Amino acid sequence: MNIALTRLSTRALGGLAQRVVKSSKNGKFKIVEEHELLKSLEKESKEFEDLYGKLTYSGKGNEIVAADVARDKTFTALRTLLKGYKELPLPNAADAAALYKVFEQYGANVERMNYVAETAQMVVIFKELDKPENEARFEALKFKPAYEELKKRQNAFEDLYAVQAEANAELRKLPPATAARARLQKALTAYLNLLEAMKDLPTWDTLYLDINEMVKSAAATYRNDRSDKAPDDPNAPKEPKEPKKPRKPKDNDPDIRLPEDGKPKQPEAGGGGTPEKPKQPETGGGGTPEPPKKPEAGGGGTPEIHLPEE
Repeated sequence: MNIALTRLSTRALGGLAQRVVKSSKNGKFKIVEEHELLKSLEKESKEFEDLYGKLTYSGKGNEIVAADVARDKTFTALRTLLKGYKELPLPNAADAAALYKVFEQYGANVERMNYVAETAQMVVIFKELDKPENEARFEALKFKPAYEELKKRQNAFEDLYAVQAEANAELRKLPPATAARARLQKALTAYLNLLEAMKDLPTWDTLYLDINEMVKSAAATYRNDRSDKAPDDPNAPKEPKEPKKPRKPKDNDPDIRLPEDGKPKQPEAGGGGTPEKPKQPETGGGGTPEPPKKPEAGGGGTPEIHLPEE
């Protein structure tokens, strides 16, 4: 059986162990049901599943976020209400100004604090707002129900946070998941090695084939992962590289012109009119033109250049 158990995910490893135990104890293979290696695998699998089921935190995370948002909205709404009331020419505007001063003094940016800091600061705010003179101000403004709602939402948050803290503390007492996984891998490896060694015997061969199919299915979960690519074969022929595109000429590059298709251009005339035809080489006696002369070996002048006839 070809599988790397270390490459399996935690969920996949636990699932494979469960299926192996279940298939081995389905009543068809009595010869192996009492084997010590299978018993050991069953024990480690059960302990691993029990631990894995508890390796999540309290599950109160979303509820705590919602409770925090609720108390923040209520706090902000009450503070905004007091701020607006104190600016209007209404009865008891002075009471609203006094209460708003408490919110500003003790609750500035309280919504941006973390859970612990905000909860501690809210305790300070409530201690100040619960003073008799401030309670009387809430009554005069008829804002007492809004203040009680804020306290209610604060208490709801604290209750949820306490439950989460208690659950997290219990989780930290559990043994580490890495140790449980290592024990399960060891037990599963030992049992698979047993099946490998006994696969040529009657009854064992059928069990081996059943378990081997499960192992191959589990191994496919990481073999099909695109991130696990096989290393390139150094002896394999390489794909030809795409030719580089020509570089664009820069401003200071020399002006290089490629020859155009078709007939060559005629030399330009000196006066700017119709270009003259190239001169024909002079004949010796009026018959066949003489071949072009070769440059003299010892001469230092420039050799005469004859243009080809059209």
